[in-house]
Amino acid sequence: MNSYCGYNISMKIIKWKFGDQPAEINTNIAIAIGNFDGIHQGHVKLLEAVKEKSKKNNLAFGVVTFEPHPRDFFNKKNTPFKLLDIEEKQNLLSQIGVEYLIIINFNEDLQNCSPNEFLSEILIKNFKVSKMYAGSNFKFGKNREGSIEASKAFANSLGLELESIDLKQTKSIQKKETEVISSQAIRKLLQTGKLDIANTLLGRKWCITGVVEKGKQKGREIGFPTANVDMKFFLVPPLGVYITRLKVIEYENSKTQNDWLPSISNIGTKPTVSGENINLETHIIDLNNNSSDINIYGKRIKVELIKFLRPEKKFNSLSDLKKQIEFDTKEARKFHKKASLWN
Repeated sequence: MNSYCGYNISMKIIKWKFGDQPAEINTNIAIAIGNFDGIHQGHVKLLEAVKEKSKKNNLAFGVVTFEPHPRDFFNKKNTPFKLLDIEEKQNLLSQIGVEYLIIINFNEDLQNCSPNEFLSEILIKNFKVSKMYAGSNFKFGKNREGSIEASKAFANSLGLELESIDLKQTKSIQKKETEVISSQAIRKLLQTGKLDIANTLLGRKWCITGVVEKGKQKGREIGFPTANVDMKFFLVPPLGVYITRLKVIEYENSKTQNDWLPSISNIGTKPTVSGENINLETHIIDLNNNSSDINIYGKRIKVELIKFLRPEKKFNSLSDLKKQIEFDTKEARKFHKKASLWN
């Protein structure tokens, strides 16, 4: 598992769209470019390579990514698919040591931008990019016509160096000898309940982040208050109960306010109480016995999924639901006590 610890408070975040003035960047930069949904081990390999190449060439280390995700732009009715939100992406990139994070608004202007225009009119003119690195399968420009190899000659004529980096492969996916680590492969694993393998390819435990909203407080009524987060654009794994752990995140710098708190979560629609939207409900285990005094309403939290316990089901009464939650919580408490407070 990758464990980046520090928070790079010097990372400069630049949000740019067509019509904006060139960014205020006072140095030439080398960039890794991509959607980076998940920041999985394949992404980390690419980013670490670019970080090292930037240092050797005395260039600042940058990342160019897109918001909204192109998949959102082209298919607005698509089911939720994201592995992380933009704030968590920023946090993880910062921990890796990115100095400039450039978030380009993906809109119709960008959609119709040719590969050559993208390189000359956006990257060079606006961001002082000297070197661009991407995975070997990266495509860009109108109709995805651009590639690293096809664009090298034109880029070189502008003084821009392009280089592809071989994608990291894995043998962790069942029935595959080797396969490139990709966000799509991880999505499939999560959707089919292969949480352990997905976490291995991510290099960390998959997390859901968001702001705690006030619900109907049915959990509080039966003695199990929960922190409710709308899943919104997040990929939906198998609905049910998970052993989890939780941290509260500061908005200002994405640092966490507390150590990991043992928790148990339900992902689903709460059929027993006639719920509708899929959301994440997390109960912090033995919070009253915890030294942390935490008021989490309106706070941003990070919930890591560790183990699937059981599918979601509808109970005949709140009393039956309470008995099941008591049993689930007991199982989760045992698990957390056995686990050394993980890496």
